[in-house]
Amino acid sequence: LIEAMTKVVDDRLAANGKELNLKGCCVGNNGLQVIGEDPRIAGIKRLNLGGNKIGDAGAHYLAETEVFSKLNWLELGGNDLGPEGIRALIKSQVLSKLKSLNLYRNYLKDEGALILANENTLEKIEEMDLAQNEIGDEGMLALSNSKLFPNLVAVYIDNNFAGREARASARLNPNFKKLQSLNL
Repeated sequence: LIEAMTKVVDDRLAANGKELNLKGCCVGNNGLQVIGEDPRIAGIKRLNLGGNKIGDAGAHYLAETEVFSKLNWLELGGNDLGPEGIRALIKSQVLSKLKSLNLYRNYLKDEGALILANENTLEKIEEMDLAQNEIGDEGMLALSNSKLFPNLVAVYIDNNFAGREARASARLNPNFKKLQSLNL
């Protein structure tokens, strides 16, 4: 595994050392932990982990591992994250510089959306993608009323389970009304 992950970093780390694109590499949580110990990634600001199935354990690892403290852009689409993984990410001091958080195609559901809406500490977030997360009316409305995203300018929350009325109501609520871009 160490040899395989070393090769992945060889192939996928940008020449300037600031971006690591692991989209679709299926590294999983164990591979992520090996990559996290690679000194070459110490300067990354953008990390694409789309489709890597890291799960909640991988989210906890990202949230707690200092090597990820410079990240301002994080793609976690298709990683089997649930409410506990979301909680770890949004309460992380390590990830405090994040401006863009992509969580599409995970399993937040209403529980994860409520955690996000009520417990977020990542105040620099400007853009979030929450599409395809099975979020229903309750989660949609909680996110649209949250006061914990002072810098948010764009939210993508389409292809979820919220009904037409909840989406219409959410559009008018304080957190979503101020956005430059909103996709319900």
